[in-house]
Order: sequence, then C-alpha cells, then structure tokens
Amino acid sequence: MLNRQGLHLSANCLTEPLPASSFDSFSEATEDEILKIIKNSPSKSCMLDPLPTWLAKGCSAELILLIKNIVNTSMSTGTVPDSFKVAHVTPVLKKTSLDRNCLKNYRPISNLSFVSKVLEKTVLSRLMDYLTQENLLEPYQSAYKSGHSTETALNAVHNFITSKLDEDCFVLLVLLDLSSAFDTVNHSILLERLQSKYRLGGTVLSWFNSYITERYQQVKIEDVLSSPRPLVTGVPQGSVLGPVLFSLYLAELSDIIRHHGVHFHHYADDTQLLLAFDKDVCQMLFIKWKPV
Repeated sequence: MLNRQGLHLSANCLTEPLPASSFDSFSEATEDEILKIIKNSPSKSCMLDPLPTWLAKGCSAELILLIKNIVNTSMSTGTVPDSFKVAHVTPVLKKTSLDRNCLKNYRPISNLSFVSKVLEKTVLSRLMDYLTQENLLEPYQSAYKSGHSTETALNAVHNFITSKLDEDCFVLLVLLDLSSAFDTVNHSILLERLQSKYRLGGTVLSWFNSYITERYQQVKIEDVLSSPRPLVTGVPQGSVLGPVLFSLYLAELSDIIRHHGVHFHHYADDTQLLLAFDKDVCQMLFIKWKPV
C-alpha cells in the first residue's frame, strides 16, 4: 500500500522474520578508535568549526580526551548537540556552461562541523556492525556498502540479462529514478521503520530521533549567510549517516518488489527492474498489442 508521505507496506503482505536481537545501546568509543577516525578524515574545514581541521588533526593527541567524551556522552544519553545539527549550504553550478540565473542548475554542497562527522562515523561503525551481524542489509543494494560499487551493480544487472538471453528469453529492463529522493524522506516513517523493521530501541533509537529532527541549514554565498531554516524532511546532505539511513528507508520498496516476484537491483536511489519473458509469451503479447 502506498502512502502519500512515503512508501508503506502492510505487515500482512510480508513474512520476513524480525532480527533475533535488538539494538538498544551503543558501546563506548575508545581513544584509539577516535584517533583512527580523525587521522583518516579529510582535512576540509567548515565555518562551523572553532579551529581549522588541519590544526585539530595536528593537535589530536591533546584534543582526543575532549572529543571522546563528547562522542560517548552523545551516544550514552541518546542526544545530538544542537550545534552538530546545523549545516552551511553552498550552491555550486553543475556545469560552467549553464545559466547562472536558473536555480535548478546549482548543486547544494552541505558542510557540517568536523567533530559532528567524527560522531557520525563512530555511530555508523556500530550500526553497520549490527546490520551485518543480523543480516539486515539489502543484498541487491550496491551503494554505501563495503565491497559494493557502481561496478558491482552493473555486473549484477548485466549478468541477469545475459543469463536470461542464454535461456532464450526476452528481458525487459525498467529504470526508476526517484526525484529529490534524499530530500523527501519522511522522518516519522523513517523512525518507525528503524524501530519496527530493524529493531532499534532504547538510547539508540533516541539518538537517531535526536539526529534526524530539529535540524537547520543556512545558505552561504561568498560572505553572506542566510537565516537558518528548519529541515522538516529528508536526510542531512553532506552527512555520513544520511546515505545509509536513506538505504534503510528505501528497503521497504525492495520488499514490495520482491513480494511480486520481480528481480531488481538498487544503487542509492536508482532502481533497475528486470523481467524475463519466454519468447512464446512475448509473441502472444506482441500479437495482442500490435497496432491495427
């Protein structure tokens, strides 16, 4: 069943078992873990940072205890600091040849504070460990997973088509692309899905509720900054967790497609539907639909 605010499928339509266990609390981060995240992070800076990222990385030994306490306090209390939920958005022209006066020709580049991304990466590692352990990751989604890429998605689709052609079948490929997909995620549906489908609870669910809600963004053009505007839908652009949360939100679409026996493959918000037909069936359909 489709809901105007997002995809929703009645539980009566699916019989997939729930995870064997729930994810209710985060394990504490160690200094070594935080140091590794800081070391492997890019040195890009944001106006929201109190000091340049390259300097923070250079002084990581002196700052590690403070950053570790911020991360662990956030995870143990299930709250994200308000200052971590503000983004500066810079519009960048998609191509230099495009009309600069047309707003649709710009790509919004969102910048978040450095420490907020350290927090997100710490949470992401725990979330992915849980999803992998409980086998909850969509096998036909090639984005945002280790060992998967556009290449693996292409190979999967190509392999299905060629194997069906070898079986003397016709193959119909339908390409779906959701418009502004990341910006239209309904927060209530996402949180309900995290709780019911993925069994997130306790301080973990509280943390994601705090992370998703009451976020703000400001547009920055040269030295001019707009007033903050609330983000009432969508996952945070430029964030670490946003793409993974979108994949979890989209997973119920996979359940709908799979329920109807259609083969498919995702890459982020791009979906390929693959239907194989016996040649005799195709000839019957062609005769039936052939224009007079």
